[in-house]
Amino acid sequence: MPKIRKEDKLPLRLKQLGKIYRLIEQFEEISRIDLSKLSRLAPATITALTRELIKEKLIVERAVQNTESRGRPAIGLCVSPFYWQSLCATLIENKFEIILSELDGVAIKHVAYPLNSEDLTNLDNVLTQHLESFLEEAKHECNHIITFSVAVGGVLDHQKNRLLKLGETELDIDLKALFSPYFKTPILITEYFQTWLLAESTLGSVINCDNVLFLQLDNGINFSVLSKGELLTNRFQVRSRIGKMYVPKHNELQDLISLDIPNDERYQLRNQITHRAIYPLIKHFYPETNKLDSTEKIRFLCEKANNGDETAQQIIFHIADSLAYILMNLVNIFGSEKIMLNASYLGSKDLFLTRLNKQLQLYLADTYTNVEVLTGKYEWNSPVIAASAIKQSIYDGSLLGHFIRS
Repeated sequence: MPKIRKEDKLPLRLKQLGKIYRLIEQFEEISRIDLSKLSRLAPATITALTRELIKEKLIVERAVQNTESRGRPAIGLCVSPFYWQSLCATLIENKFEIILSELDGVAIKHVAYPLNSEDLTNLDNVLTQHLESFLEEAKHECNHIITFSVAVGGVLDHQKNRLLKLGETELDIDLKALFSPYFKTPILITEYFQTWLLAESTLGSVINCDNVLFLQLDNGINFSVLSKGELLTNRFQVRSRIGKMYVPKHNELQDLISLDIPNDERYQLRNQITHRAIYPLIKHFYPETNKLDSTEKIRFLCEKANNGDETAQQIIFHIADSLAYILMNLVNIFGSEKIMLNASYLGSKDLFLTRLNKQLQLYLADTYTNVEVLTGKYEWNSPVIAASAIKQSIYDGSLLGHFIRS
């Protein structure tokens, strides 16, 4: 048998370390024997891997008393909350939030920096100023940062880590190069949709479901599919494009939507329910909103609907009905059991979600009676979501390679 060079072993070893870390996080106080059974790795391999994770202060041993025996306590393994920290940022059109937290998700410091339209014209300088301010304020609390992760609610060039668009603003910023001078650790740049999806699928409301549709709706439409426990992805991203799917004409409001769009594109989903499509409706019926920014316009609409304004409710119902029609087609294609939704229109959650589920059941008739649209377990700015990209990089071993050497 030919010898395998040590560098050839490294990727497999890192994957094994990531796999063991994930199992320990999932089954707190798990024994090495149980780890061996669940991972299907030899006990000797488990001993070596856990020794390395303990050495790097990623896990700790803890005595576990067996209630059925008065003998010596068993030794369980847990994720260590005492050494490594994660530093995460969420960047959206009107806000830059930075969260310092323990690796188990407990927040240490959390600051939100508002962004306005003028900031977006000089965004690279504004972001570095905010980061410098945060690091200065948290200098006595920052210890052993494992990585800096930025989740962007915009359009990214995944191959070059460049931010191309935030809200309606066109940009061209190399985020990794922008932040690298401040850290000796790796910089992770991801789309917010990806971090939200990872958090909800591994720790959130659909953790035990293998067939799920994930949908995020705001300025754009992000969509992904979990089928038989596997995310359907391509080489560069986890999302698919459904914005060009067509919806039927089902109300008079549609005569006022996307009038500047060619007729053969007006009834595409992206031109019927995204923020860009709904803003003209809000402006038409509520001219007092002209000076509000995009986030405030949607918040105004939801508040009006919640307070019983009939026109606002009809706009919310139009969005729900159009989305239900598309979801009906997607459920029939993928045989999904649950639909996980993240949308700014959930500011009117009771109206929007109730109408969406009702219309979806009408469209599906008797074919998929148990399908339900759910909202996420975590708030959009939860440390769990912010840190999910970091956790995923530990699970697959890629982040471990930066500080675990052969």
